Amino acid sequence: MKTLISFLIILTLAVGFSGTLYSAEQVATGKNVLMDCALALEMAQDGYMKEVLSKGKPLPSKAQQNRAAYCLNYVVGFKDALYASQIFQEKNGSVPFVCLPENNLNNGQALLIVINYIQDNPQVLDRPQAAVVFNAFYYAYPCKK
Repeated sequence: MKTLISFLIILTLAVGFSGTLYSAEQVATGKNVLMDCALALEMAQDGYMKEVLSKGKPLPSKAQQNRAAYCLNYVVGFKDALYASQIFQEKNGSVPFVCLPENNLNNGQALLIVINYIQDNPQVLDRPQAAVVFNAFYYAYPCKK
């Protein structure tokens, strides 16, 4: 029980308030995560600006860029909280919920895990983003019990 409470505290601190870029009535969902994180991943690619400009495509709006940055930060914060929780649980003799690789993951890999999970499981598009992101890591890196 102590481990679960510690995990939830760490997760809450790392993730923060999930709806800060959305109106009070709107809760961020898997659909938002997929759209915004896919844009973040696309924008992080080498040569993104050059490609956009050479093809005459419009740049994402400031709001789209902000949501993409938010999604990247959200996923990375979630991953880091899971990693910290994993270390804490292992040191206390508990089996962690998620067992990330020892060398951790880079930010692009974390985004891909979440994006691929949503694309492979379209039924999660309407679920809250915290549940979607947690499940993406949980199913990608389950702990052996």
